[in-house]
Amino acid sequence: MLKRLWLILGPVFCALALVALLVFFYPVEIKHDAETEKRSAVTLTAENFKSRSKKMTALTDRKLRFVPFFGSSEWLRFDSVHPAVLAEKYDRNYRPYFLGQRGAASLNQYFGMQQMSSQLEGQTAVYVVSPQWFTKTGYDASAFQQYFNSDQLTAYLSQQQGDAAAQYAARRLLQLYPGVAMAETVQKIRDRRQLTSFEEDYLKMMTQFNQRQDAVFSMLAAPNNDNYDRQVLPYVDQLPDAFSYQDLEKIAIKEAKKHTKSNDFGIDDNFYELRVARKLRKYKDFQQRISYEKSPEYGDLQLVLNQFAKSRTNVIFVIPPVNAKWAAYTGLRPDMYERTVAKIKYQLASQGFSNIADFSQDGDKPYFMQDTIHMGWNGWLAFDKAVDPFVANPQPAPSYQINERFFSKEWAQYTGKPEEFK
Repeated sequence: MLKRLWLILGPVFCALALVALLVFFYPVEIKHDAETEKRSAVTLTAENFKSRSKKMTALTDRKLRFVPFFGSSEWLRFDSVHPAVLAEKYDRNYRPYFLGQRGAASLNQYFGMQQMSSQLEGQTAVYVVSPQWFTKTGYDASAFQQYFNSDQLTAYLSQQQGDAAAQYAARRLLQLYPGVAMAETVQKIRDRRQLTSFEEDYLKMMTQFNQRQDAVFSMLAAPNNDNYDRQVLPYVDQLPDAFSYQDLEKIAIKEAKKHTKSNDFGIDDNFYELRVARKLRKYKDFQQRISYEKSPEYGDLQLVLNQFAKSRTNVIFVIPPVNAKWAAYTGLRPDMYERTVAKIKYQLASQGFSNIADFSQDGDKPYFMQDTIHMGWNGWLAFDKAVDPFVANPQPAPSYQINERFFSKEWAQYTGKPEEFK
């Protein structure tokens, strides 16, 4: 009987043992290749978003300076003046490394940052804060789990310092992923209890295992998608050799006119036909009761700010607008939107994050938006005018004054004047 079981299960155990040995002893070494890293920077898949190895490889390349651009799905809105296209065409002293996915917001970004905290140290970053993230209930659990992995977990646990940020992150993690691995350890962090020596040793082992596992599977994974070859290089060839915002604006407007003929909202035709046209009547006034003023996202954003302060990262925050015509049609209240933006900006500026590019009032400008909530064409040019000088001329981070009150439920639910919050 035992011999029969061994014949059946023996090969499985041997295979698992070989995989474990491979993972534990696989040499984690970084080999730089500019062309591969350029493709990785615009891949924008969930796998790339979660991978430690790909981010670390690009962000440690000293010959080609990659700068993390944090956001969500706006990076997928490629056109002739997309940030990746402009950086490539005009051979800037940096290349954006895009970190964003549809449905990803500050909490996913925070846990992703734990994988690259060393690469953030003393560096420059761009962070897009979309008011649409700040919904009443906050994150959808399935969306969060989709972009979370075990390497992020152990990276966070191994670096946490038992402070308010670590406690808040643990609480949010358990809310959105109750069945997360090492849940008892996360609970101890939430409750500010000391880990046992066995738990600390186990955490060290799993941290090493997950890092090496990521390196192995990143090596074995399918090649990056073709965004660089299909969405960047063709546009590069269409732009003038001499950089001029005036000339680029003419190109952007010409392209925008060509791609917004099917509707009166100024929305890209393909997006409109696929996502809007068939349900247009249902969208009438459907956002009348929506508010972004009360949301757990304010605490999640504070996690990100805490990490930037800890890493002494100099950041420019970008606040995009919504398509004004679309907002009017769907009933989104402009006064509510303005109050939300004011609350976000107060949370940033009052802690020393004073580099803010606020485009929230520009949603009615011609060809500024590519769809309902994402910038494109003239919007990208405005983005570039604010972001490029900041990124191209890196400066030390200002002195941040982190205030733990922004982790509180009271702030998350506050709707008064931000400067009067107590």
